[in-house]
Amino acid sequence: MSSGKVLKCSLCEEPAVTVVRYAKLRLCRKHFTEFICKRVLKAIERYRLVKKGWRILVAISGGKDSAALLHILTALSKQLGFEVIALHIDLGIGEYSRKAREAAEKLCKDLEVPLVLLSLGELLGAGIPELATKSRRPACSLCGLVKRYLINAAAVELKAHAIALGHHLDDLLPYIVKNFVLQSLSEIGKLGPKTESGEFFVGRIRPLYEVSESETTLYTYLCSLPVVEERCPYAVRGESLEKEFREFLNSVEAKRPGFKIAFARAVAKNIGFYRKEMASAINTCRHCGMLTSGDVCAFCRLTERLLGKPMGLDVRSYIKMVSASMKLS
Repeated sequence: MSSGKVLKCSLCEEPAVTVVRYAKLRLCRKHFTEFICKRVLKAIERYRLVKKGWRILVAISGGKDSAALLHILTALSKQLGFEVIALHIDLGIGEYSRKAREAAEKLCKDLEVPLVLLSLGELLGAGIPELATKSRRPACSLCGLVKRYLINAAAVELKAHAIALGHHLDDLLPYIVKNFVLQSLSEIGKLGPKTESGEFFVGRIRPLYEVSESETTLYTYLCSLPVVEERCPYAVRGESLEKEFREFLNSVEAKRPGFKIAFARAVAKNIGFYRKEMASAINTCRHCGMLTSGDVCAFCRLTERLLGKPMGLDVRSYIKMVSASMKLS
């Protein structure tokens, strides 16, 4: 092969921008973005993630993965007949949150998708940094608790049929391996392509379940989607067990292209086994009425301790008001 030779797309005469080894394809910009959309469509069909007439709440952080997800689902919504609404939570993390919010707002404006915006500063009078300091908990742990509650509360009040999350193959597989090695089997049951809805709880779907991080990164770049480039200042850096498992999975994929997708499909096929190990939350919080395994949900317990008042019901009322003002009820 002569040096400097430009590889052509396997499907046309245009220059290839990437090689998809597991599919044995070289793809140009147009055919790569179409390829990813088709992969997501097949995942939706394979795992029965969406039904016609459904309202899907897409949680967007301002980052590349959720931006790619919203872009793809917006395109597929017309074809499959479902409604898309975006949700962004301003976490109050200084400049990072400002840029993330701007990216989310621009993306939704460009795609003409309604955006529900929740600000911790407005809802709780404090952002993640202040709450983490008061609680003396790791910021990431606290952030996860708050986001899970707000996303589920928004989905309930907006009468969404499912919450779409931007978790991709490389997010999920390291945690699946880790939980299997540590025999935390019930946790694997939460990491499949979907979880079912129940009273006071809206199920999650992961349309990017069979898409890799490198693919979402390239898709976002080729489609020129607005995203925040910086990492969250609280993001965990350095060595971790998940990082080691991710490197292991990548090394296997390099030798055996398609291994990670096959692994993900095998887990999805047997997800029912792991869900048998999951404990069912059968109570509702006495303050806000949301699902919990005890008498008071973790969010109301946290806010009562830090702010002097359980804030769950206030949050739900605020979301109802926003929904009514946007005519989304």
